[in-house]
Amino acid sequence: MYAMKKLLLLIALICPVVSHATTVERLTLDDLVRKAGKIVVGRVNGVRTYWSGQIILTSYTIEVQETIKGTASRNIEVTTIGGTIGDITLHVAGMPSFQKDENAVVFLENTGMVSTVVGLGQGKFAVRNGEVTNTIGGLDFPDGRKAKPLNMTLESFKNQIRRRLN
Repeated sequence: MYAMKKLLLLIALICPVVSHATTVERLTLDDLVRKAGKIVVGRVNGVRTYWSGQIILTSYTIEVQETIKGTASRNIEVTTIGGTIGDITLHVAGMPSFQKDENAVVFLENTGMVSTVVGLGQGKFAVRNGEVTNTIGGLDFPDGRKAKPLNMTLESFKNQIRRRLN
């Protein structure tokens, strides 16, 4: 993991070409449900950005309101690569980010000692006014097709997840 972090930082520092997208495997809702160890509905109540070696990481504390898959404590910490410390910003295209007080449905997996979002931005769904939406900006897929945004009621989305779990 440390070697990967050093490589990402090295690429970010010496690469003169700005990348606007990260190519990842396209994940369907079936894939997200299968790969996730936990699926939670919650509210972001804390954001902490910090150095881990030479990489900037951001950890979000999510107050779990409902656990759809797996076992989750009342608060979970989700970590992403990137963030801003002082005048230094590390941006990874397609990496999900959260805002304080944001509500979301999040598909999580453990990678080492931290929880991360499955499929980068594919595994994060914002919840506003009882509606679930996703924005998969910054991601490209090997098949060249664009991502289709999702927009449905929270209850319908949770029911679709539960059907896939059965």
